[in-house]
Amino acid sequence: MKRLMLAFVLCFLVSCTTGPVFIAKNESEGIRTSYEDPKLNELASQNRAGLKAIYHRYELANIDVYPNGIGFVALSDDQGKKHYYLLVDVRPRDITFGEGQTKPKERFNEVFQRHFEKNLRFVREEDVGMNGVEGLAFAVHWPVRDLSQCDSHGGFLEYAMIYFPKADFVSLVRGETSFTKATADAEIVTSLDMKQPTAIRVVETK
Repeated sequence: MKRLMLAFVLCFLVSCTTGPVFIAKNESEGIRTSYEDPKLNELASQNRAGLKAIYHRYELANIDVYPNGIGFVALSDDQGKKHYYLLVDVRPRDITFGEGQTKPKERFNEVFQRHFEKNLRFVREEDVGMNGVEGLAFAVHWPVRDLSQCDSHGGFLEYAMIYFPKADFVSLVRGETSFTKATADAEIVTSLDMKQPTAIRVVETK
């Protein structure tokens, strides 16, 4: 199983006063262009136009992108071999939860069932067709707030990221498989309730 080599920092939002909201305000904040890994730098340089196209699709759809949320990520398998995935990480404004009103698992389930697929649909087959790209890492961030203090700022961020091998994502885009089936064997990493990222499996219940 491949393991994520990019670490997300746990993000704490400030109280109801104006503060960081962890949303890219423009293209330069949304697209990551420099990396320590030379291969990631090469991919970013070669595919700049494609990354810009992805960013602007989300911009036109009024879906916010997480800072540096459009780019590439390196994964390593059990033998230490690196694999390079396209990264798309969004922070839709229509997702927010009250900390006291919901539990971490409930928040994840709602985002996974109601928000992942509809935000994923702006990624196209040709995006993972970029030379050197082996799949898609797609993430959604959302805020959890103390609603007794403020319902528009503050709290902390949670996220979930799904790693789609290229063939599985292409089958999904072409309608050859469902989102449920495409994610059944996918690696999913979540960070919930201010805890460190954890790899999980989603099991369909009937």
